Amino acid sequence: MIVYTTIAMLLAGCSSESNFYQLHPSSQYIGQSSIKKHKVIAISDVQVADYLDKPQVITRVDKGELKLNEFDRWVGDIGKNIQQVLNKDISSKLPRYTILSKPLQEPIDEDYTLYISIDRFDGDINGSVVLSGHWSLVDAQDRTLLKGKKFNYITHTQNDIASIVNAQSKLLSKLSSSISYAITR
Repeated sequence: MIVYTTIAMLLAGCSSESNFYQLHPSSQYIGQSSIKKHKVIAISDVQVADYLDKPQVITRVDKGELKLNEFDRWVGDIGKNIQQVLNKDISSKLPRYTILSKPLQEPIDEDYTLYISIDRFDGDINGSVVLSGHWSLVDAQDRTLLKGKKFNYITHTQNDIASIVNAQSKLLSKLSSSISYAITR
C-alpha cells in the first residue's frame, strides 16, 4: 500500500496541466435560416495528414523535424474541428446555399459534396504557419468533378501555441473564402 501511495504521489508531482485548443470560425455564424436555399453542399470528412491526426498540437522545428507538444492538445478530433470551422465560415459566405457536414443527420440529399484534404497544417518555431492541401467540389448525383484547387497559405505570427492556433483559424477562413468564391463563379 505504501508503494502504491508513493508512486501515485510521484506521478502527481510529475504531471503538468494540459492546455486545450480549438480552431474557430472567423465569421459571426448565425446559423441556417428557414429561407429556402437553392442548393445543398455537404462537406465530407476532412482528410488530414497522418502526422496531424493526433490529440497533441504539432509544431515544426525544421523541415524534417516535428514536435509533438504533449501538454498542448486539441479539444477533439482535428479533422472534425476543421470541418466544423469550414462549415460555419462557408455558410456565412454563401447564404443562398445550405451547408451541411457529413455524415448527414438530416434526411436530405445533397446537390454537391465538398472534399478537402489537408497535407500540412502547422506552425514553426519562427512563427510561420502553413495550411496546404487540395479541395474538390463533386456533383453528388453523377459524381463528376465540378471544381477543385490546390491551396498553400502561409502567414506569420508569434511562436507560441495560442498565436499559432489563432493563425491556423485565420488560414481556414482564407480557404473558406477561396472555396466560396470558386463555387459562385
